[in-house]
Amino acid sequence: MFIPVKVAGYEFRNPFVVGSGPTAKSITQLKEAEEQGWGGVSIKLTMDPDPYINLPPRYRWYKNLDYHIFTAETRLTFSEGLKLMDDARKETKEMILFGNFAYFGDEGLKGWVNMAKKFEEAGAHILEINFCCPNMSFTKEASGESSGPRSGASLGQDPELVGMIVKAMVESVQIPVFAKITPEGGNIGDVAKRAVENGASGISSVGNRLGMPPFDIYHPQKTTYNLQEGFSLGCLSGPWLKTEAEKDVFQIRKAIGTSPAVVGLGGIKTFQDVIEYAMVGADLFGICTETMVSGFGIVKKIGEGVQKYINEMGFSSFSEIRDKMLPYLKTSADIKTLPGYAIVDENLCNGCERCSKIGHCCAIEIKNKKAFVNKEKCLACSTCTDICPKSAIKMVTGKM
Repeated sequence: MFIPVKVAGYEFRNPFVVGSGPTAKSITQLKEAEEQGWGGVSIKLTMDPDPYINLPPRYRWYKNLDYHIFTAETRLTFSEGLKLMDDARKETKEMILFGNFAYFGDEGLKGWVNMAKKFEEAGAHILEINFCCPNMSFTKEASGESSGPRSGASLGQDPELVGMIVKAMVESVQIPVFAKITPEGGNIGDVAKRAVENGASGISSVGNRLGMPPFDIYHPQKTTYNLQEGFSLGCLSGPWLKTEAEKDVFQIRKAIGTSPAVVGLGGIKTFQDVIEYAMVGADLFGICTETMVSGFGIVKKIGEGVQKYINEMGFSSFSEIRDKMLPYLKTSADIKTLPGYAIVDENLCNGCERCSKIGHCCAIEIKNKKAFVNKEKCLACSTCTDICPKSAIKMVTGKM
């Protein structure tokens, strides 16, 4: 699989990156990722000082709901992260390596810069500053507790602080600096823009959100996790997140312009997902949850699908796909609705009455065991077309 892209001065053999997480914490995993064909990998989040929340992992994968959740997780210490990066540079040859890290101590910029320099010395191709980890300090803030030094998603909402840290790192190292920014707080575009203004070569979006884990309403004290007592707000990821994560990429791209790189993450599992992310502004595509539940081999099927799409559409390179959707995305004030109404194919309608029970609709009733639409009352909302189990209803344009 060879779908070359050039990002931040590096030639990636393809735009698929193992996202920072549980499948990027050992040299064995990184070597397997390279063997399976990945273009890059962002190593597991590394912290300095040692993580103050560092527990054996307890995960749940709700496949029917398309989400993965955890709070308890093992992070890498500074020395572990540096060793992993050093080993990876020695034992992998084809992947671009991202050093993903966050400073949690009281030395301010000095602590951040020290981590940046050490990762550069260890061989990182790109630094990915973690301003996003949702279930560390931000979990405590969201729960109403004091969080100590600001970090992760808490820090990542502040454009001034993010810009200050990025600037200090850019001035201290010779390799590209990416900022991985939280969507929590709703100002991801502003923060991304400030990071780029201060020298960031790229912005990584985030493939998770902070949320409430499922619980038993009859026994609320019982945790959803196996082999764990008690639970907290959790880090949710997986396919359910894709539409929100694509919005993040869109907002980032609109805020920073065409030149800086964007790494899109969140719910990617198919080649169609990759194409969608590219069309709203992403250059690279980080995948974490799907590698956890399906393994590293998924990259081959995704790559084959992307290559087939490129050929079918007549593109000469993958980069031609980027931003294709942007001209069609408008503000809600600029969209236009067309007049029309619903019609029913009586040959398909089985009279199940589902459409007649739509709460906001007064246009549909059942006559002789068939749905009937009063055109004058029809809102043309099209809810009925989605509810009908027989696809017997469709919308047509025209005045009533």
